[in-house]
Parts: sequence; structure tokens; C-alpha cells
Amino acid sequence: MAAYSDDDALKMIRPNICSLGQSSWDDHHDEAANIIDAILIGRWYKEVAEENGVDWRTTPFDRDKIDSNQIKRLACYKTLDLAYLYLMKDSPEPDGFEREHKLFGKLFITELETLLTLGINYDWDGDDVIADEEKYQPQIRRLVRM
Repeated sequence: MAAYSDDDALKMIRPNICSLGQSSWDDHHDEAANIIDAILIGRWYKEVAEENGVDWRTTPFDRDKIDSNQIKRLACYKTLDLAYLYLMKDSPEPDGFEREHKLFGKLFITELETLLTLGINYDWDGDDVIADEEKYQPQIRRLVRM
């Protein structure tokens, strides 16, 4: 499975990210994608899958069915969060990398909440096309009176 973001996408946000002693952030892209997958499975996929007639226990979440353009900024924020965590100095004194780490951590949380509220585009029927009825399906919560 491919990560949701790449170094070119990071450079759109932080043009100098590949000149900070690291020529590629591939491992961080992969880690960010794994973190995003875990969050989406726990906070979105399990409940929305059932609403779409999919048993999440027998049909696992598939990263390749996500609208990658919708998730790209989220993935960039998480990758940059992880990258600046990696670059931070082991020192009691805060540095610029620590400030960037905190900034991208906050941006990640904000973007995640926006996407979860809006809903995620996902190819539920597996036909490699995200149809209109598969777009923006926020979790629906219903109150039931007893």
C-alpha cells in the first residue's frame, strides 16, 4: 500500500523539509499513513461500514479505497509532525523543531476533526470509482427513545 503523501507534497507546505539533513521522509510517510489508518478504523470505518452493509470484521479497511486527495493534507501534517519530532534536539531548551512539531500536531488534529465531521470518500462497492453516494458520509448518530 502506498502512503497518503510524499516528499513533493511536504515541500508544498515546507519547501526546505528535505534540506534538514534528511533527503527523504519515506519512513515517516509510512508511519503517518499507519497512524491515520488506525484512527480512521477506530473512529470512522467500523460504524460507517455497517451503515453501508459491510461487515468490518470480515471486510477490513483498505487504504486504496480512500480518496487520497481528501486525505493528503492530513497525511502531510502528520508526516511533518513526525519529521519535526525526529529532528528535535534532546535538550531541555525548546528549539525551532519543537515549535514546528507542536504546530503540525495541532494542524493534524484540526484537519482530522474536520474530515471526520465532513465524512470520508470511500469506494464501498470496490469498483475503483467513488460514486456520489459514496462521498462524504459522516457518521450518523441516532437517538432512540425507549
